[in-house]
Amino acid sequence: MASPFSTDRAEALGKGKLSPEGSVTDTDLAGLLLNYKRGVASRYIAATSQEIEDLVPRGELHVSKKIDGQIWYAVLEQGEAFLASPKGKVISGAHPVVDELKKHAKDVTSRVVIPGELYAVGDNERIRCGDIANAMGGGKKAQVTRMRFAAFDYIAEPKEDSEEATDSENDPFAYAPRLEALSELFGGGELVTCAATEVVSGASAVRELYEQWVANGNEEGLVVRSAKQRPLKIKPDIHIDAVVIGYTIRREDPEQCSSMLLGLMRPDGKIQELGSCGNLGEAAKRKEFLTMLAKLNVDSGYRRASSSGALYQFIKPSIVVEIKATDIQPENSSGDPIRRMVLEFDDTGTWKRLRKMPVASMLHPVFVRIREDKSVNETDIRMSQLDQHIYVSESAAQVSELTFEKSSVLRREVYTKASKGKMMVRKLVLWKSNKEEVDAAYSPYVVHFTDYSPGRKDPLKREVRLAGTEVKAMAIGDTMIADNIKKGWALVES
Repeated sequence: MASPFSTDRAEALGKGKLSPEGSVTDTDLAGLLLNYKRGVASRYIAATSQEIEDLVPRGELHVSKKIDGQIWYAVLEQGEAFLASPKGKVISGAHPVVDELKKHAKDVTSRVVIPGELYAVGDNERIRCGDIANAMGGGKKAQVTRMRFAAFDYIAEPKEDSEEATDSENDPFAYAPRLEALSELFGGGELVTCAATEVVSGASAVRELYEQWVANGNEEGLVVRSAKQRPLKIKPDIHIDAVVIGYTIRREDPEQCSSMLLGLMRPDGKIQELGSCGNLGEAAKRKEFLTMLAKLNVDSGYRRASSSGALYQFIKPSIVVEIKATDIQPENSSGDPIRRMVLEFDDTGTWKRLRKMPVASMLHPVFVRIREDKSVNETDIRMSQLDQHIYVSESAAQVSELTFEKSSVLRREVYTKASKGKMMVRKLVLWKSNKEEVDAAYSPYVVHFTDYSPGRKDPLKREVRLAGTEVKAMAIGDTMIADNIKKGWALVES
């Protein structure tokens, strides 16, 4: 049986191996891992403890402890096993968790893929996402004995011909047969277990478990599964103190603030863009905000648009607000880290962009209050507030301004044509950005076509196309010329 993953670029993880992203070479398996993560991210409903009575359905419920780790998959087949991340990292070889998975896999004849939480235990009673990242660091000295795997779902059934497999495939919300299969597979495990789950009925029972496990315990939250709706992820409200760095105005009423742009302070004093909050309250409160914020307007070398397309007006960083969110996430549904701009408010009173760094996204942020008792400093609006809830890589790193090479123009053609006493101009410019290695947001090649005709209602039209290679860029340019330069056009500059 050919291996479904590669260890060509693997590094030591204790006595085992850690292969980087993209190491799952079986294309079907790689697609399944990534697509499951995307499906899970869109399927769960984030809720707070205050919403238990409103959102929890009637009937039988499976309530699990939410473990603060990283989603990984245990892949078992014909007595072999390994761990894989959604983006194709692989843990294999002589690793304690993998060794135990192989024991469970001895009777598995067809491939079984088990989603779960990879986490690490430590001195603290509360398990945190950052613990697993720390445990996996250090190469041969990695703290692999701290690592655990808690299964909460499966994609392939251990018994493909069972009635349970048919039921679960037909009903994606049916959790009982999946839990039964997981318990049969991992029952009695030490490092590999099933997520602790209780079968209860009704919101009052969920409330009791929340009080026991979360409010008075050390668990991050609950996951509530029902045959009637998508799973609920119930956690306490997350409160963040952040500085307001910009605002937008409501289109329907220019006297009201539409949204605030928020930031946190990194250890080096730079401001990390966190995100925006548009849930600011009633009209009167929005008018009050706009009056207050407009007095603080400053220039900015960084432009940021809201989800509606409005540009943020940047302000002097002086107002601290408390924001409440149902959850914060460091990755998008594809497993890519969320990256936003780090800014510096310089001595001239102007915002300057530095570079994008990993941060987190707030789910359903709501304005709570202005924190008049707090100011813009490394304690009150510290970046490390996020560490209490999630792991953000490079959160303490020093951030400097990106330096870019100048773009290189590879092709430039200007054509003119006279019509009715007016001169029309069409221009093609193709350049290499020379910036893609520094910032992936820049395309390696850009093709720009300009069409100027003074007799039109809209005299100036532009078309911009991006390309990954020079060959593709040139082909795009050739097509633009063929489509737009016909009889009568004269080449005047190239």
